[in-house]
Amino acid sequence: MQVFTRRATESDCLVLEELEAEARANLDHFRGGLRHGYEFELIGEQWKRFIAESSITAFVAGVDETVMGYLVAKLSQTKSGMIATIEQVFVTRDARNIGIGDALVSATIAWAKAESLVALDGFALPGDRETKNLFERSGLVARLITVTTDLKN
Repeated sequence: MQVFTRRATESDCLVLEELEAEARANLDHFRGGLRHGYEFELIGEQWKRFIAESSITAFVAGVDETVMGYLVAKLSQTKSGMIATIEQVFVTRDARNIGIGDALVSATIAWAKAESLVALDGFALPGDRETKNLFERSGLVARLITVTTDLKN
């Protein structure tokens, strides 16, 4: 079984929409997940436009030409230079533990280095041990923990 990774293209839009919907449905399993989902743009039917944006890079990965996961990184300028932030990374449940997430993060690191970015950031929700472990295996480690309280109650 050979895992592939590549930049997302227009031909991936339908599967990206489906995977994103699956990812969003899982957000409520983690503390802060629903709020996190509201703070990041739901791409939905706009994947074609989203992929074409110069400040966005999207990768897909899978096995035997079947896309089973994706990653979205967004470029931004900081005081220290250009960075990329992994805003979404998701692998469908049935395809976990075969290296798809690792392949996505590795491809993103290689891209970030080739673009001479100064850093690559990512997010993992509290309790999302799989994503935290994925990032740590790839050398991304915690540098900031954000705490919050809901003041609407």
